[in-house]
Amino acid sequence: MKYFSDLLVDLLINQGIEYVCFNPGASFRGIHDSLVHHPDPAVPAILMCCHEEISVAMAHGYYKASGKQMAVLVHANIGLQHASMAIFNAWCDRVPLLVLGGNGPIDAALRRPWIDWIHTSQSIDKILSGYTKWTDMPVSQAATLESVQRALKLCAAEPHAPCYVAIDSAVQEESLANGLSLPAGPVRPERLPALDDQQLAELVTQLMSAQHPVIAIDYAALDDQQAEQLLGIASLTGAAVISRNGRYNVPNTHPLVFQDHDAHLLGECDFLLALEVQDLYGLLANSGQKPHPGLYIATLGTHSLLISSWVADSQKLVCADLALHANVVASIARIAEAVQASAERRDSTAQALVNERIARITAHKQVRRQALLAQVTQPADGLTIAQALIAIHEAIGHQRWVLTNTGSVTIDTLVRQLWPIDRSEAYIGMSGGAGLGYGLGAAIGAAVAHKGTGRLSVNLQSDGDLLYTPSALWTLSAYDIPLLVLVINNRLYLNSKQHAERIADLRHRPSDLSNLGTSFLENEVDFVALAKTFDLYSPGSADTPAAIQEKIADCLAYMETHGKPALLEIKTL
Repeated sequence: MKYFSDLLVDLLINQGIEYVCFNPGASFRGIHDSLVHHPDPAVPAILMCCHEEISVAMAHGYYKASGKQMAVLVHANIGLQHASMAIFNAWCDRVPLLVLGGNGPIDAALRRPWIDWIHTSQSIDKILSGYTKWTDMPVSQAATLESVQRALKLCAAEPHAPCYVAIDSAVQEESLANGLSLPAGPVRPERLPALDDQQLAELVTQLMSAQHPVIAIDYAALDDQQAEQLLGIASLTGAAVISRNGRYNVPNTHPLVFQDHDAHLLGECDFLLALEVQDLYGLLANSGQKPHPGLYIATLGTHSLLISSWVADSQKLVCADLALHANVVASIARIAEAVQASAERRDSTAQALVNERIARITAHKQVRRQALLAQVTQPADGLTIAQALIAIHEAIGHQRWVLTNTGSVTIDTLVRQLWPIDRSEAYIGMSGGAGLGYGLGAAIGAAVAHKGTGRLSVNLQSDGDLLYTPSALWTLSAYDIPLLVLVINNRLYLNSKQHAERIADLRHRPSDLSNLGTSFLENEVDFVALAKTFDLYSPGSADTPAAIQEKIADCLAYMETHGKPALLEIKTL
């Protein structure tokens, strides 16, 4: 006999979904049983987690590393509430999660005493209404099948975002209805077109006539070929490129590429092309200079097509001179062709100006680089985060490493300044919603995506974030997911300590109490012992550059020999 939950698993197989992640719960026991007993060898593999926040974060990181979906199952209203924080991160990060939740039975006559009643919610999906693209709570087999298909279609259409479908537990367990079947092929989302001819002409005219053009890029997620096209545009126009931390877009080793913390370049900018930039006002305001009085702003992307009335992630409004909604990747290819054609018609005087601009930007980057290195290599009373990151890179630089998580704003900023990030798989951005608890789960999910590729998955894991979801180490260890976890342990919630210092200073109060309620100094966490609790290999702790390199070499040897993860604690200031 075939059950409706068997058909739902057939649908996941048809979509090419390779993994399903969940913490087990009775409200989706029908789907769970179908996954376990499905005869198709292509059935998605189960990755069990100890918390729904970990499950969602794993799917989040997996998607950003692979471009594919990992389905997430959550248990009734309680599992959904646990998952909600991680779903919020994915919303802010524009990641197309497929979240399927158990519920019910909605038919009260079918409920078991007590437990089915407290774990059944009317309009259960409304919990997520402010930070999902679409949700539904169907109550029949046909409606449920259609809703899951719609969720697959909508979440993967630009702009990306999570979708959630509540699946009635009683409906899951019903015998399959006569005549109900799947479509012939996978569900496919609509795709936005590239810029049309008129839009392209207007944009390129402004770009080619600018004296100090700047291209800012954030959530476009370019691959290496697309990055080369964008850098070709920059080289032909003499434009500086500001790459923000939403995704990898362009190699930071290129002489025209700067990070968002180098946004002072915008002070002289007279033309700004913003590609999938969410916080355009923040980019301009953080430049430290007033915008050029004649600044022309062109935006290209999809961010403004998906706005929540619940969370203010739309950011402060900036009215662009030219606002374009189109597929960024396809549009970059068209812009590159048009810029190439225009540059070939350029006279020698105009070309000389472009060459001079490129030389000046390149020299400026070199000066900034030298100043940064001089700053971070200054002697200190202990190991700084910057010194730790330099030592880590020296230890793994011979490997084809990929960063599956960059821990915190502090770590992320420094690693993008100090490491050569020049491959599209090397960096996947941060959490999107700045919600702690993301890092370890996302890193594990990304490591699943890289498993078997020969790449070294590296998690630069902040200590405070890890303590939100330490049980993720169980999943990491249980499934032998090859991930090098480097716990950057400063024994602080550093951002909170900095805020404590600022507010004390503003109020003319002493700041020497800023560790109270922001640090772990009263009871330091032993992350090495924590790792061993989950049967995870750890060579111990390191607090000098030499020790970091020695113990990372130990970790790498273990991982290569055993094909298992390893954890190293790095104690910093």
